[in-house]
Amino acid sequence: MKIAIMNNGYLGMVRQWQELFYKDNYVAVSMSQPDFMKIAEAYGIKGIRVEEPGQVDAAIRDADAHPGPVLLDFRVTADDNVWPMVPAGAALSETVESADEVV
Repeated sequence: MKIAIMNNGYLGMVRQWQELFYKDNYVAVSMSQPDFMKIAEAYGIKGIRVEEPGQVDAAIRDADAHPGPVLLDFRVTADDNVWPMVPAGAALSETVESADEVV
């Protein structure tokens, strides 16, 4: 089993909704979190932290080559948004592809 965490230290989609639809009114989205590498170690799982885009390919190859479970902690920028997304309260048919589509 390979476990990948896209770790921005926030409740990412909620932060994105607050940015795009609630005028940057950020409420309760910053997360304190454990050291995932120490958790992996405590369970005997190989842990790989990825902090730079240039480390991604090697980390994935390393994880794939490892015969047992691996936890990959991908550190991503806190304010990067994810597209496409469904706005809060919207239907799937109202999916938006970029910030330009947000009214």
